Amino acid sequence: MPKSKPSLFDRLFQRHSHELRTFAGLRGGNEFAEDLVQEAYLRLMQHPEPESIDNARAFLYRTIANLSVDQHRRQNVRDRFHAENNDDQALHDIPTPEPLPEDRLASEQELHALNGILQELPEATRNVFVLYRLEGLSHKEIGRRLGVSERNSVRLLGIAAQHVLLRFASLDD
Repeated sequence: MPKSKPSLFDRLFQRHSHELRTFAGLRGGNEFAEDLVQEAYLRLMQHPEPESIDNARAFLYRTIANLSVDQHRRQNVRDRFHAENNDDQALHDIPTPEPLPEDRLASEQELHALNGILQELPEATRNVFVLYRLEGLSHKEIGRRLGVSERNSVRLLGIAAQHVLLRFASLDD
């Protein structure tokens, strides 16, 4: 079986992921760097006219910069809220309404669709997605647990995320 050519996404990721993670760490803090890079790649993949992007690397840098600004703004709002409300118990005292039956049904249908979409993926790719997105593990922890490199964990997550996004988009059509 001939070896397939890596996709544009794979080539971009292999070429620039380390430098983008470093940049994201400087902009948004090391604890958010991984998420900022992943979100930037997702936005590149979701772009309605990817052929209109002249410089994908510059697009990724600009996206990370914008995302880090958004992340700082959200953190500032959280910090102000906590400064104004020293009692965290106030958050726990806010009643949460039960979801409406139609909202519950829609959520169950989406979860069922996601499960079906994830079953289409190879096991390792599916496991990386579940461990990262649902269990909140870092790529380093995923690598240790699954016996893959941290870099491969990031790559597999990108493949899984791209697959999920494309399949959900096709469900809406």
